[in-house]
Amino acid sequence: MEHEFKYVPERGRPLSNRSAELVVRGQYHKFMLIPPMEHHTKWFDAGPVSIGVESRALGNEDHMIRGPSIHVFDSEHDKEFVRFDIFGDVLHYHFVLADKDHNIVWGYDPDTNGPMLDWAINALRDRLPTMLRKAGAEDKAREVEQQGWDASVLEDVRAEAVQSLRPRPDDLERSREGMEWMAKWKAAHPQFNTVEEGEI
Repeated sequence: MEHEFKYVPERGRPLSNRSAELVVRGQYHKFMLIPPMEHHTKWFDAGPVSIGVESRALGNEDHMIRGPSIHVFDSEHDKEFVRFDIFGDVLHYHFVLADKDHNIVWGYDPDTNGPMLDWAINALRDRLPTMLRKAGAEDKAREVEQQGWDASVLEDVRAEAVQSLRPRPDDLERSREGMEWMAKWKAAHPQFNTVEEGEI
């Protein structure tokens, strides 16, 4: 069949039956994220929500990745709504669907959007109710809109996150603890970090 395209890639078969635009909307995962390690997390209570900055380390003596996970929880630190993972080469964030024990993950592009920490702080300051709704937390979003929240904690959140990007004497120990913590979570929640057949 004739066409008017200037260039057409070599013809091949479809990669799957899944439509590519679904990826743009985030990847839906039918598992719950690993809980933060409390003794490596500093909490900033901000009214109807609390923000935890977890200092993470992954790797070994030859290659160590370190940085923060920024967790948005309810005021009791029981239910998580949003998580920003700001470490490694694959920066990303999650909407945590706590009522379903699922999550939606989005990749982050620093070339387009700039440093992820700055972006995350601005997103929390300017769009927290919208993100809460994306996580299915309509009641919490309405509570934040009606009562407000203490966004002044964000500068302390930023400072703590910056600290977690720096080398620390306990990097190897934290990395070991993190791997053990992940193994325990995987044993308790076997579907963690898995997808169904045919999923991207």
